[in-house]
Amino acid sequence: MDPLEFLLSRHTIIAGAVLGALIASLGPVLLRKLGIGGKSAGKVIARIGYGVSWLSVALFIASGFFYNFE
Repeated sequence: MDPLEFLLSRHTIIAGAVLGALIASLGPVLLRKLGIGGKSAGKVIARIGYGVSWLSVALFIASGFFYNFE
C-alpha cells in the first residue's frame, strides 16, 4: 500500500479525528488528576489535540481532491 493511500484512507482520517478529540478533551483532565503540570500544560495538550483534529480535516479535504475522479 502506498503511504499516500494509507494517509488518505477513510479509516486513518476517522481515527485521526477521534484521537484528536480524545486528546483535546481528556488530556487536560488526566493531567490535572495526575497532578502533572499546571494550566499551561493542559492548554498545550488541548492544542495538540486540536492540531491532530485539523490534520484529519486537511487529510479529508485532500482525499476528496485525489480520489474524486475515480
